[in-house]
Amino acid sequence: MLQPFSNTMPRDYRIDFFRGLALLSIFVNHIPGNFYANFTHRNFGLSDAAEVFVLLAGMSAALAFFPRFLSGQAPLSVGLILKRVGTLYVAQLSSVAIGFALYAAAAVLLEKPELMVPDERHWIMDEPLKAMAGIGALTYQTGNFNILPMYVCMLLMLPAIMVLARIRLSLALGASFALWLAANIFRLSLPAYPAPGGWFFNPFTWQLIFTIGFVMGVKLRRGDVVKPSSALYALAVGYLVLSAVLVVGAFWDRFPPLPQWVWLTGFDKSWVGVFRLAHLLALVYVIVFSPVPRFLQQWLDADNWIVRLGRNTLPVFWLSVVLSVTGHIIRENVFLLPNDPTLSASSLVLDTMLIGAGLVGLFGLAFLLDWMKPRTGRSFQPQRAGVSVAPAE
Repeated sequence: MLQPFSNTMPRDYRIDFFRGLALLSIFVNHIPGNFYANFTHRNFGLSDAAEVFVLLAGMSAALAFFPRFLSGQAPLSVGLILKRVGTLYVAQLSSVAIGFALYAAAAVLLEKPELMVPDERHWIMDEPLKAMAGIGALTYQTGNFNILPMYVCMLLMLPAIMVLARIRLSLALGASFALWLAANIFRLSLPAYPAPGGWFFNPFTWQLIFTIGFVMGVKLRRGDVVKPSSALYALAVGYLVLSAVLVVGAFWDRFPPLPQWVWLTGFDKSWVGVFRLAHLLALVYVIVFSPVPRFLQQWLDADNWIVRLGRNTLPVFWLSVVLSVTGHIIRENVFLLPNDPTLSASSLVLDTMLIGAGLVGLFGLAFLLDWMKPRTGRSFQPQRAGVSVAPAE
């Protein structure tokens, strides 16, 4: 049984920093075909910013809600979780409404009704009542608007995770792994509606990443000392290098025919394929046991620009979705550039302008939100405590 620990601690800016980097990567990736998408980390391995984002969400959930849960304030902790769920629900509905409005306006003004066809957008035209019901139920799975519904499910699962974690962290992790395994074996997913099929971000599989992040957050909060294995570190580095060679070299087409289950379970994003999961864990292991965390611990403070993004995750993410839709419309339908991130003079100029304008908007929002926060009663002292890690030998 885990013992209660303090509800208060200095903010760990390293979490905000990596969350900010993930937000930037997601924004760049969500404008199809732009040149700068070539340089996000999905181009150098098997996982991408979405996995990092969910892992950090699990860590943040552990820091925000678990201390109260352990100290006998479980109803308050659950209430705060439900409040956050409500905030996410409103954010999802509003982002979908504005995103669809932008596509609809472009379809009318540019006389391109085909804009309302890709990424399941045609349902809002073909079956508006079903589409509206799906939007309200979070089952309308359309591109760029499907990660927040999964996050809502993660938070709804969080009380159960905390109950198991209170008994033993390994119990919560084991139950999470069992659910991930069962989902992959029996193809369990929440049904999408009105479109057929399941959720792109399958909650039954993505909860494993969230739970791993939760366990990491608890260990960070307790200040656990974790000693690395030099053999495991070398294996993780080797796996990252092999993954980079595989992806950068585009060796997918050179693979011999493999059974369908290998591709689905091994590489599929919806099912958190084992090779994608291994890449995420290897990346985390290498970073955690490198000098990077100690360097960031000394360097970062509340005024760091990327930390500001991570500290205001939801509004920054919300704006990034709206801006990425705008960038998509401008790039492909106003300037008629192809959905192909290859370099040309015209695409480089436009992509630089779109990404640059988007970054100004995202950082501007983060600065504005920080400026609007009350200055009294807030601690912005750099976090110096956390998981103590020994260097790999």
